[in-house]
Amino acid sequence: MAVTAAARFDRMVPAAPDAVGALRRELRRWARRQGASPAVQSNVALAFSEACTSIIGADGPRDPAEGPLMVQASVTADELRVRVSHRSRGVPSGADGVGYGFALALMARICDRFEVRRRDDRPGTALLMAFSLKRSPEPARSSPPRPSRSTTRR
Repeated sequence: MAVTAAARFDRMVPAAPDAVGALRRELRRWARRQGASPAVQSNVALAFSEACTSIIGADGPRDPAEGPLMVQASVTADELRVRVSHRSRGVPSGADGVGYGFALALMARICDRFEVRRRDDRPGTALLMAFSLKRSPEPARSSPPRPSRSTTRR
């Protein structure tokens, strides 16, 4: 797998739901350029969206802590890592957290590694996600490929 020169993705955007869509598309394109398969690209995009919703909420930050949403991603020979962080207190619990448990369970399922932690450098929460870039061998075809119907036979 050839990794491009831009093996790092580092963005800071307003912590607002309307910033997530464009950033998700940009992150997915970056993952594709790093050699991620379509399935991994989809998982990165879905996990990223769920992470943003879990950290900042569907309607914006749930607490008065202001600040940007920060996204860092990097790639090694066999793994793509994404870190989403914000100054918020993190994933809600109790009645305020209804539905967020599902998002966390989904992220844990589609990521090869996933963890929620306090930011080391300052107050807030970081969600760390890792995706394997190892390619599985292509399954052998049981029959030869069929000719395309879009070509004219003579």
